[in-house]
Amino acid sequence: MATRAEAQKAGHAVPIPVVDRLGHPLAVLRDHRAGVHTLRASYKKACTANSQKRETAVIARGIKHGSIPGDIRYLDENMLMVDGGVPIVVNGIVVGGIGVGGAHGKEDARIAKAGLKVLGEYNDPEC
Repeated sequence: MATRAEAQKAGHAVPIPVVDRLGHPLAVLRDHRAGVHTLRASYKKACTANSQKRETAVIARGIKHGSIPGDIRYLDENMLMVDGGVPIVVNGIVVGGIGVGGAHGKEDARIAKAGLKVLGEYNDPEC
């Protein structure tokens, strides 16, 4: 709900899927104005962040700079390496992922991170 509130405050109509550690959907909040493509994209971002235990933006930068092999894209059909996917960490363990799509790039990631601040473990100065 905190993620949704942040998206609404910024005027963005986005879907917000949350997945468990196996990538199964636990919850989805979707603004009725969200673009049709954004639900699947945000789900893939959540799955990727969970599976790779890091933000999708970090993976995308690694691919661009060559520190992460580009063929990581083909590991699973639910992989998407663009901003907006953030792992959910509780007591130092990745327990799932959250994805935001439709606010575009860094704004997707900022909104997802803002929602995770309620867990008390995500401390990002950009939020």
